Amino acid sequence: MYRFQALGLNDIPLIQHLGRETYAPYYPHIWHPGGIDWYLDRCFNETILTEELSDPNYAYFVPRDENDQMVGLLKLVLHKPVPDEGEDNALYLEKIYLMPAFFGKGAGQVLIQFTLKKAQELNRKAVWLMVLKNGPVKAYERAGFQIIGNTRWEFDLLKEPERDGLIMVSGF
Repeated sequence: MYRFQALGLNDIPLIQHLGRETYAPYYPHIWHPGGIDWYLDRCFNETILTEELSDPNYAYFVPRDENDQMVGLLKLVLHKPVPDEGEDNALYLEKIYLMPAFFGKGAGQVLIQFTLKKAQELNRKAVWLMVLKNGPVKAYERAGFQIIGNTRWEFDLLKEPERDGLIMVSGF
């Protein structure tokens, strides 16, 4: 049983710590040298986090297990339409990162179920996300997401074979 702690402006150092600890172990192979640090700064610098945490449309959560250990980091955009003329009343699951100790143990599915429940509480009609083609696509499919399109990240330091992604959606 996980407890989900909503994070706020006072939690910026914690978000930065969790961002690094949950991203760096899994993705160094997709970046050219310096890329992972660039990406982490892009996502978790103090200015960006202050802006997002001041905007009620963004929500960060840290799930904790029964021993109060931090399981990972979850970032939701509470109202963001699905791309390409998709559902307008949707929630965007922007980041779902796990601490290494929780990887492969079902924690991701718990975080996804929390996200789907949050969307239902907000009366959203869909939840969507973007995932690397080489990423955990099967895990999202197990949770009921379907591929609806393609996306591409044009980050200079991202290796070319890793730039292609998928847009996935789960409706209710």
